[in-house]
Amino acid sequence: MAKVMPQGDTSYMGKKVTVTMDRPIGTEHPKHPGLIYPINYGYIEGLVAGDGEEQDVYLLGVSEPLEKAECVIIGIIHRLNDNEDKWVAVPEALVGTDICYECNIVHETYFQEQYYKSEVYALYEKTSGAVIYTDDNGERKYFLIKNKSGHIGFPKGHIEYGEKERENALREVYEECGLNVILNDKFRAEYTFRTLENTEKTSVFFLGYFDKEAAVTIQQEEVIGDWLLSYNEAMEKLNWEQDKEILKKAEDFLNDNT
Repeated sequence: MAKVMPQGDTSYMGKKVTVTMDRPIGTEHPKHPGLIYPINYGYIEGLVAGDGEEQDVYLLGVSEPLEKAECVIIGIIHRLNDNEDKWVAVPEALVGTDICYECNIVHETYFQEQYYKSEVYALYEKTSGAVIYTDDNGERKYFLIKNKSGHIGFPKGHIEYGEKERENALREVYEECGLNVILNDKFRAEYTFRTLENTEKTSVFFLGYFDKEAAVTIQQEEVIGDWLLSYNEAMEKLNWEQDKEILKKAEDFLNDNT
């Protein structure tokens, strides 16, 4: 008996499945002439989606047309103006790599998903930002921000499609704080954690210097507090242990290299 998958169900995230391709790479959409599939697209036998048909899956990370594939579900495209979700998978060897991040899922499936309003749930996420500091009358001070979730830390945000980690860090610092910083080429640190939605998120941090006299312009939509603090004050203010470890690495690096 077929299993019916309600919209928004995430129970298959991270699970291995077998996908049968009914629209491999190069296939024209049966109802929309001229719409050619640049990636493999198929279904999971025995699983029925909200439209009454078997659950559809986009397969990323494979450049040749396939008939079947053993793969892992790493994303769900939850359509808000349709009666079904589309799932996203990759070969097991690519699980956790850059192709699994939300920005790449959106890019790879845009050829068809552009016609729908949707939300993307990704099993893996990546953000980057910077520990930023300045010289305040001979004392090193760090700039911290508080976002709407209550997290006090460093400016950071999701990587966009085609963006490198350092590019992302510079953009996020400018967007959230209005600061142009100089990143140190020799410092990079990261931590990985699981969110309440069971997403594995990797946060990458660089080390950036800014001029004390530079004007700070806080992004009011995202940031609800900011501080310029000494190392010890910043360690007290941070409310994630992972961020405290990142700050200690930054302080130790600066002490050893200045």
